[in-house]
Amino acid sequence: MKKLLSVLMVASFLSLSLPMSVMAYGIEDNEIEHIQLKKDSKVNLVKVTDGGNIIQKENYIIVNFAQNFNSKFYKPGDYVQFTFDEDLKTQEGTLLIPMTSSLIAKVTEITPPKWFSRNAKVYMEFTHIVLPDGTNIPVYLQKAKKEYFKEGAKETAGKIGAYTLAIGGVGAGLGAAIGVAAGHTITGLIIGGSIGGGVGLVTGIVSPGLHFKAKKGEAVTLELQDNLKLPNK
Repeated sequence: MKKLLSVLMVASFLSLSLPMSVMAYGIEDNEIEHIQLKKDSKVNLVKVTDGGNIIQKENYIIVNFAQNFNSKFYKPGDYVQFTFDEDLKTQEGTLLIPMTSSLIAKVTEITPPKWFSRNAKVYMEFTHIVLPDGTNIPVYLQKAKKEYFKEGAKETAGKIGAYTLAIGGVGAGLGAAIGVAAGHTITGLIIGGSIGGGVGLVTGIVSPGLHFKAKKGEAVTLELQDNLKLPNK
């Protein structure tokens, strides 16, 4: 009985000392390599064997827009191409996805901009990777953190600021004109600019939001939703 308890205790210790992700793989220590850990990523494990390499789900992968993107000119069903602008390797040096490979995504939904500066949302389904030799590999990826693309607070604030400046300038001009007529140019300029700026601020806030835009080469962080098996290259 004591011998059985000892065996069970050792087995329990070993199971606790190994990461759950490694145990789920069922792989040997000499098969484990690591992707460079990205900020906020949950794991960085890769199974490397003669039969192929497997990147474990929940790893982060970074790709880049292959062309400028503007949600105003896209619709559901359209395809979008992303590229790997550098080789994806493990820290140990194993090549996983060569540079110039492509990731293809399909636009599944676009929520247009709405009043009160609510920006457009773009949802995409990432379907497959195309290697330089033409090999197609199905993938299960999702945009990290948020599942959609959307302009951020910085861009929204810039739009509101542009309205404020533009309409404020018009107000200042009108105020100056009125001030000239009354013999108080500076006073008219200040009052007109203040009123115009206030109107511009309100107009910027209640106006429709922004379409989503991305420049060619802009990086996107994606999270694997399932293990990704890749051929040895």
